[in-house]
Amino acid sequence: SEMCIRDRDRTHHFPVDILREAAELGFATIYTSPDFGGCGLGRLEASLIFEALATGCASTSAYLSIHNMCAWMIDSFGTKEQKEKYLPRMANLEIFSSYCLTEPNSGSDAAGMKTFAKKDGDYYIINGSKTFISGGSFSDVYILMCLTGEKEISTIIVDKNTPCLLYTSPSPRDRQKSRMPSSA
Repeated sequence: SEMCIRDRDRTHHFPVDILREAAELGFATIYTSPDFGGCGLGRLEASLIFEALATGCASTSAYLSIHNMCAWMIDSFGTKEQKEKYLPRMANLEIFSSYCLTEPNSGSDAAGMKTFAKKDGDYYIINGSKTFISGGSFSDVYILMCLTGEKEISTIIVDKNTPCLLYTSPSPRDRQKSRMPSSA
């Protein structure tokens, strides 16, 4: 009901149960390959679905669009191992995902990004800050945009339990700017 949506927005409640019900209908991986549990539909179909969902709750629809984009990025550019590890669990929302581009001093301007990753053996050491990560404190995996060279932007999959990953809560002022629940 409308009152339930207002209550969720006011309390910044992340509707895990509702999102998992949406996943049962295929709404978590709309334009991801069926090979890993996706629906294999196009962007037009996804837009129609998100528009219809937004008539009920815009923030829930917005999160699903972000999660779909994360799944699509892994499906389109990930290794076979990454696809097998993440996509089936993203399809049923066993795991939640967030997209991490926006930074405190450059906003969503990728050209002004400061977060930097340096290869160290089989891993990357990442230094920087991200902000306004929709669903961030509930996500299990983050699709992180960062510099890996002077002007080279890369995407790195970061698991929630990565050592030294620090989460902070949005300030009350930032919460008033957006109805999207929970940032990391």
